Amino acid sequence: MTKREVLEIFFREARFLSPDAICKTLGEFHHRSSVYSYPFRLHKQGLLLRGGVGGRVAYKISERGIERLKFLKAVYNTGRASRGHI
Repeated sequence: MTKREVLEIFFREARFLSPDAICKTLGEFHHRSSVYSYPFRLHKQGLLLRGGVGGRVAYKISERGIERLKFLKAVYNTGRASRGHI
């Protein structure tokens, strides 16, 4: 589960998603705790907005998250990906 993968899920959906919905979208097995903690970390970085769906915590991509996704795509598409760029 990479930052780019998670941000792309939120960009495609453009609505609030619960961590359980993210887990189903990823398709691979991920520990439930990591799928709950990672969106919160992205929220603290300003990349996701936090809200609620049906009384449960949910997240949606922010404008800053969209900009970061564009940056990550540009870095990987130009072949400049390195630890220094991420």
